[in-house]
Amino acid sequence: MTPRVLSGLSGVVPQSKTSVSASLSTPSVASIVTKPTATPWQTTPPPSALTTMTNVAAELVSGVLNPFAGTSPKTPTDTPASWVALAAVRREIGTASPSVAAVATGPIVYVPVAMVVTDPTNPLAGVITSSAQGTDANGLPLAYTVVAAPSAGGKVNLNPTTGTFAFLPDASVFSSPTHTESFSILVHEVTPFVSALAPLEALPIVGTFVDQTLTALYQTPILNTLLVPLIGNAVVTPITVDVDAVNPSGNPIAFTTKVISFDGTPISTNFFPALGLQTGQEAPTLLNGPGLGGAGNTDPTSVIDVTSMVPGLSELRAAGYNVVTWDPRGEFASGGVLQLDSPAFEGKDVQAIIDWVAQQPETQLDSPGDPRMGMVGGSYGGGIQLVTAAIDSRVDAIVPTISWNSLTDSVYPNQTFLTSFGTLLVLSLVQAGAQINPQIYSALLTGDLLGLLSPSDVALLDSSGPGALVSTITAPTLLIQGTVDDLFPLQQAIINQQLLAANGIPAKMIWFCGGHGVCLDPVDPAAQASTILDDELAWVNQYVKQAGAPANAIPTFQWIDQSGTFFSSDVMPSNPAFQGKPISASNTGGTLPIVPLLGGSGPATLPAGAPLGLGLALGTEATNALNLSVPVSSGTHIVGSPDLTLTYSGIGTSRAVYAQIVDEQTGRVLGNIVTPIPVTLDGQARTVSVALGQLADIAYTAPPGGGTLTLQLVGSATPFENFTSVGVINVSNMTLSLPTVGTGVATPESIPAAGDMTTLV
Repeated sequence: MTPRVLSGLSGVVPQSKTSVSASLSTPSVASIVTKPTATPWQTTPPPSALTTMTNVAAELVSGVLNPFAGTSPKTPTDTPASWVALAAVRREIGTASPSVAAVATGPIVYVPVAMVVTDPTNPLAGVITSSAQGTDANGLPLAYTVVAAPSAGGKVNLNPTTGTFAFLPDASVFSSPTHTESFSILVHEVTPFVSALAPLEALPIVGTFVDQTLTALYQTPILNTLLVPLIGNAVVTPITVDVDAVNPSGNPIAFTTKVISFDGTPISTNFFPALGLQTGQEAPTLLNGPGLGGAGNTDPTSVIDVTSMVPGLSELRAAGYNVVTWDPRGEFASGGVLQLDSPAFEGKDVQAIIDWVAQQPETQLDSPGDPRMGMVGGSYGGGIQLVTAAIDSRVDAIVPTISWNSLTDSVYPNQTFLTSFGTLLVLSLVQAGAQINPQIYSALLTGDLLGLLSPSDVALLDSSGPGALVSTITAPTLLIQGTVDDLFPLQQAIINQQLLAANGIPAKMIWFCGGHGVCLDPVDPAAQASTILDDELAWVNQYVKQAGAPANAIPTFQWIDQSGTFFSSDVMPSNPAFQGKPISASNTGGTLPIVPLLGGSGPATLPAGAPLGLGLALGTEATNALNLSVPVSSGTHIVGSPDLTLTYSGIGTSRAVYAQIVDEQTGRVLGNIVTPIPVTLDGQARTVSVALGQLADIAYTAPPGGGTLTLQLVGSATPFENFTSVGVINVSNMTLSLPTVGTGVATPESIPAAGDMTTLV
């Protein structure tokens, strides 16, 4: 293939390349790219609906809302539903390019000029970027939105609060007659009225509508002028990128394209060359898949995400890897219908991407058609690693984080529907405009209303993700799971590890404080992420890059306890050599009324800035509970899944009660996790045993002087809330067994200070 050459950009006013180059010569993540607020980094503009939005504007003007609520403008916050799939990861809004109606330029000046940074230590190297920021004569903050998508299908990674952007041209531009691609950015003032809409913009669905309404108003002639006192001035800046002028060296640069999958579905795929890669050079490649409801990462300055432990593009590229990201089937710029990481669909999509990667001139090959490659990614992006590695032996190593083995066991544990996360996940897909298998909607409806899934719904979950296919994986696997993951609990990683170990596949495991939930423990997120990032890079360096054996130094098993202390062991927690003598206790239980919400577990009160609605998914200490307390002597490690046996009778409609372990020192539920215990309330005496692996795994170290853990049996829990569940249960015996760590098995690990966190930018 011929080298790809990209270049120059023209805006409203010309600007010398010298000044732009100087401004980008020593960038930092903080100065070049800051966390998005009003909207995420966008690659396509929101769809317009001018008529409807004009009517809404008329209502706003008539005084329905106070246009001057508050005293100072604030940048709106990002919508929360997209975070749920962790991944992390980035969203892209909209599908079509609306017509661009230039509005009054007024006091706004915004003159972006594009270039390709050549400094190989700069995370922006090899990417078309602009560091231009707008100015406003009125002194108001400015916000930026892509309102006309790149003309050839490229992607704009726009910072909505600074106006800086990274641009990925579509591959078709390289062979076009003009080698140019155009898009437009709307720049508008953030008035007190616009700032007052921030709480609405933080709501799922509603926030998107508010953003679209404002965007339309700014582009509606006459009306936009009349509304200036309310919504502020705005200007639409058309931008044309000349790909022959920006990259005169002709070295590899980042771009986007459509890879055609097995059934003709186009999968939007993004390619980032390793930092400093020159024409004619090759590098190994890492595929980085997004979380559910997230688009493929296009932020070249991104660093490791502390909630999912997915490395950023800057860290992977600086480590010497080409990085490929993509929009999964049914999401954002990709076609098809989402099937939840099905081996028959999403798995084959990634196989097509691997075929495509093998054809790129920058790709190092193990053999023709077989790139030297590995995979990283979290949640949905973790599940696809396990699926792909199971069906394609070309994958040399994987690092799945906060992932799963069985979706059925995760969202329908013990045949009880996880209403909180089930709803949040589907909401994230709806907000992202995903094309979803309609059966997912029907499953959510019956799950939320009745707590039940039909056999066909269960079959859909069983066919989604890796499951037993993990037994066929040959790629060395570093499993990273969250101790506070209320969607994919620790047991999911344990099952995957056991399947890999049965076939002798190199595998190690790390438990960190994070995942689909909120880490409330006293953990330094940056320090924790630094340790894990080092391990992730060591893993791929050994098994993908084949650069020595740094992964050999990674402990077999690492975990973090409730106090934020890291421990390691040379054996896995499922190994009998890891386990000490269990601690057991029992009592006669009592009578427990089963009433929705009242006195049950959850919702949790979360710190400011936590995603809206996530508190419903977390367990809390309950007042309506049967309690069984167990003293734990000083320094004892409890790691793994407790055993619980209940003898009971009862009447009612409820099909489950719920168990959780409370740390009496802090009053918090360990891991914030609640486990459903299946019961039959028909008046008959029954016994139920929830064996190892069915009750949520915990990681706990008794403090000096000893501690106390209390099993709480509760009648309702917001993570599984079902308003049709009522009744009463009489427990005549509760027996709890806590798994301990054997003497000499746990070794404390030192974690570097937050200031020592690995950073490559």
